[in-house]
Parts: sequence; structure tokens; C-alpha cells
Amino acid sequence: MTTPPLLEVQGLDVEFTTPDGGALHAVRDVSFTLRRGETLAVVGESGSGKSTTALALLRMLPGTGRITGGSVHLDGQDLTTADEPALRAVRGARVGMVFQDPMTALNPVLTVGRHLDEVLRAHGGRDRRARRARAVELLGLVGIPDPERRLDDHPHQFSGGQRQRVLIAMALAGEPDILLADEPTTALDATVQDQILTLLGDLTRTTGTALVLITHNMGVVARACDRVLVMYGGTVVEDGPTAEVLSRPRHPYTAGLLAAVPRLSAPSGTRLTGIPGTPPDLSLPLAGCAFAARCSLAEDRCHTTTPPLTAVADTGSDTGTGGAIGIGIGTGIGTGTGTVRAACLLAAERTEPLPPPPPPAPIDRPAPGDVVLSAEGLRKTYKGRRRRSFTALDGVSLTLAAGETLGIVGESGSGKSTLARVLAHAHPADGGRILLDGRDVTRPDRAALHSVRRRVQMVLQDPYASLNPRMTVGEIVAEPLRAFGTVAPGERAERVAELLRLVGLDPAAADRHPRSFSGGQRQRVGIARALAPDPAVLICDEPVSALDVSVQAQIVGLLTDLQRDLGLALVFIAHDLAVVRQVSHRIAVMHEGRIVETGAADELCERPRDPYTRALLAAAPEPVPVRVPAGAVSA
Repeated sequence: MTTPPLLEVQGLDVEFTTPDGGALHAVRDVSFTLRRGETLAVVGESGSGKSTTALALLRMLPGTGRITGGSVHLDGQDLTTADEPALRAVRGARVGMVFQDPMTALNPVLTVGRHLDEVLRAHGGRDRRARRARAVELLGLVGIPDPERRLDDHPHQFSGGQRQRVLIAMALAGEPDILLADEPTTALDATVQDQILTLLGDLTRTTGTALVLITHNMGVVARACDRVLVMYGGTVVEDGPTAEVLSRPRHPYTAGLLAAVPRLSAPSGTRLTGIPGTPPDLSLPLAGCAFAARCSLAEDRCHTTTPPLTAVADTGSDTGTGGAIGIGIGTGIGTGTGTVRAACLLAAERTEPLPPPPPPAPIDRPAPGDVVLSAEGLRKTYKGRRRRSFTALDGVSLTLAAGETLGIVGESGSGKSTLARVLAHAHPADGGRILLDGRDVTRPDRAALHSVRRRVQMVLQDPYASLNPRMTVGEIVAEPLRAFGTVAPGERAERVAELLRLVGLDPAAADRHPRSFSGGQRQRVGIARALAPDPAVLICDEPVSALDVSVQAQIVGLLTDLQRDLGLALVFIAHDLAVVRQVSHRIAVMHEGRIVETGAADELCERPRDPYTRALLAAAPEPVPVRVPAGAVSA
């Protein structure tokens, strides 16, 4: 007898009211099921409806969002019609949620113990000592060392990975049946990401908790999930067992996402493949397939006929012998066997697989020139609590040539961002030397500092936080022109238009504010601002970590094209080793404030010498389904 699903979503529709009184159809006719102990991935570009779907399950839609159709049944109870007391009994207790950014989800003035105590009190814990003991138990469960002592620490005293573990502990406090994790590993380095995925896998196995994992990292999907749900334009375009969807995608959009994923095996100097075009405007009526305008296989009927989500392949006999395909950290429920469904008119008729993506194209980049920036023995120490000091940089030396990209990788806390700030003179060095064009600029006077900052510019990680929301895009890009006086006042508007065109934006967008742009477009604005004073060096600190794979490919391609055309020297800091390998000439590996290994990108990735480098490479997930022997579960 088949066990009924724990969660059953049928025909879910979600709308938001736009400022002009119209309707934005954020989620359209979404249906799926979830069984106990199962891990379901939800993937798609930004704006595809992933997070909105998760919030709708608990009726936690922000602002003007509302459910306009469909049902959400949890063990037979319809949450779309439940009253508020019934929803409070579900939120946290039966369905927990892990949000993407732990620093915005945690209150900086409260200790971690207070955070956990509030959650435990909300779920009926009345005895203070029992709540504290349970909080210690939860922190230990998620792998926080010395949990008794760490209860009294504040969020800023934890690393990024540890803060994410605290959020998971809070979500588990009510012992939920389902855990909704919205991009829980997006901003984490490879080793911490691996730890978090292993932790989630252990929890699903030991507690039977079902997991819905929202992510844009296909390597995480291959590593962690039993089934995958692909969303585009607010609707589901493909779903099925992870192994089948990743190895034989039926929908062109799924194939495009997979083609855009950087591969650690791809050599340096190859271009990432993005999906051309942009997602549809969900405030406008959609006719036909939502992906038709970006699909190279689309026919005339694809633009007029809306395709239903239908079965296109029965893979029940496609597991081979001796095991399931694609089991990651999940329990193995639904892996390797099952039906793939796709919302594609052509997929329903096609028997042969989709044509393979073209091989990665080489990047046209000239050989590096003379050294433009170098560092010798840089040191930086920060003062901590109780007069304790922390050494962020401990004798770092490097060189950077014109037209060269130096990739910098390492775990959170290894000193990457501190190095970027010191090189850009946002923070002063405590020791060592910085040479720019052969001149010592370690401790420049006011006039020299002005010149150095014009020559060395930064592209920051978060395109949402790094742009002033009260300024128009034109004002943001023009600000460095005024600050450095590189363009006469009467020529600024023309230069702003030129810069916007250079980064692939319409100059007409100069009058709009950042809130009206997507994440990828905001990052382009940040790059245009950095290019405004005509720098020689561009320091990019995690410029693509918050972007989905297709937009990531566009931004990385833009940076490499700008380097070729302008002769820029790039420092590219990222935690995705596959991206770093493809974009970099050389890679420096940082650990505990030191560079432990430097080498040509391909040489370092294929023949690493330092044990730490080997550990980083081993932890990097690849979007390749794995075959696991029957009865075994990968950790």
C-alpha cells in the first residue's frame, strides 16, 4: 500500500498587487508532493517563484502577496484555508524554515541562547533550565563546538557557516516534519557548504524530516537531493528524479541551466555559457510557453499554446543493476526511478535527447603585461573583545600584471576580503608594502590616496546593499566622475551613457532607481560605477556569489570582455572554485591569513600541492549524478 504524501501542493497560484494596481502572477499552477524523509530541490533563476512558493506554503507572503488558487495539504489539513491559530500551530512546530542570509535573520543584539530560548518558549517550553539544556543540545546537534559556552555569544562572533548552523538549530527546535531551506549554502565556501549539506543529510536520515532545498547550485542538487523541481516564469517546467533530470533534461530551460553551470574540470580561459535573454515580466499576460522567447528550439506554436506539465519518460526500468542513481545526502526515496514530467510541447513528442550544449568557447584574452600591483609581506591585525587581537593577514605577498586575473580562494575567515580592502586602501595595512606601478603606496598622503583609489577600484559582493537606493543609476555611476574629476561636468551624462552601454545596460535606465533592476543588472551597475574613473585594477570581492548560474555566466563573461578591451588587471575573489579556475590566469589559496599555494589555474586545480588546497577541491560539488550501491547512503 502506497503511503500518502506528507505534503501535497495542487495548482498553487500566488499574486502580488503592483504599485499601479495591476497584478503580478508570481506563482502559476504549481503542484508537487513531498514524502517523509525525502529531499526535494527547487531550482530556477531569480524571479522564477522558488522563494515565493516556499513562503506561500506557510501563508507568510510579504506585502500584497496573496494565494489566489490551489491548495496546500499537510497531512490532509488544507493550510490555504486554515485560520491563524491553526497556522501558528504549524509554523515552526511542523514546518521549519531556514532563511538565506543568517546575518539578517538573526538579531545582532541578542545572544544565540536568547534566539533559541524564544523559539523554544513559543513551542511550549515553560521551564527555563529545560529550555537552556535543549538549546545546548540543539547547538551540539548542528555541530557547534562547546555549545554551552557559545550560547552566550552574539551572532557576529560566529562565522558564516556557524551562523547558518544556528538558523538550522532554531528551525529544528520545534522538531518539524518538514524543513524549508531557502538558499542555505549560497554565500558559504566549499568546505563549509559541504559541512552544512552533510548536516542536513544526517538530520533527514536520523529524524525522518523531509527537506525542501531551494538553491541555484546544481552541484548541491546532485550532491544532496532525491528529486528536483525546475521553475521558470512562476511555474514548474520540469520535475523528476535528480539523476534523470540532471543527466537527461527534457525541457530546454533545464538544459540551459545545466550548460551555464561552471565545471571544475573545464580548463582556464573557457567562457561560461549563459542563457540569452531575460525572464518574462510576470505582470504581463503570458501566451504560450514562458520560455519560448529564449528557446533556440521554439516553434511558432510554442508562442501561442501553453504546454501542460506531462509525463515524457518513464524511467522505472532505467536504474541498471545493483543500485540507484543520483542519491546524494538524502534517504534515497524516489531516487533513480520514477517519471520525469516536462512542460514542453516538443518534449512530449521527442524520443531522442536534447542536443548537447556546444563545447565551452575559449576566452579571447591577450597575454598579461607588466606588473601593475604587488604586495610584499602585508600584515593586518584587528582588535577584538577584551583586548584580544586577531591577525587577518600574516605576511601576504603577491603580484598582479596588466591584463591578468588573479583568483583568490579560501574558507570564510581566511583573509580574502581583508586582503581586498587593504589592496584598495579601504583599510590600512599594519605592515608590509603595497606597490602600484612600481611606486610605494602603502601609506599615501591625502593627495596620493586620492590617486590610488582612482587607479584601484572595487566591485562588492552584494548588489542590493552596495547601491544607494535613494539615488538613480545615473547618479550612482556619475558619483566617481565628480569625486575624481575625470570628466568635465557638461560631459558626465554622455560618459554615464557610455559606461552603461559598456556593461550591457540601456542608457535610458539612468533615470531609474536600483529597486527596479534585477540582481544581475544591479551588479552591472556596480561594475559601471567601478569603471567610471578608468582604473587599472579591479578588485572583485565575491561578485557572483549571490547570483543564479545564468546571470553568473553573463557577469563573468562581461568582466573577461572588459579585461580584454580595457587591459584591466583583475583580482577575482570567490568561493566557487569552478568559476575561479575558468576566469583566472593564476590562483592564490589563502588559509588563516596566509597564502599557502599559488600557481597557474589549471596546474593548481589538477595537481594541488598543499593539503588545504586538496581539501577545498575535494569539497567542491559538481553537477554530476552519482551512482551509489543499493542500501548505501553517501555522506
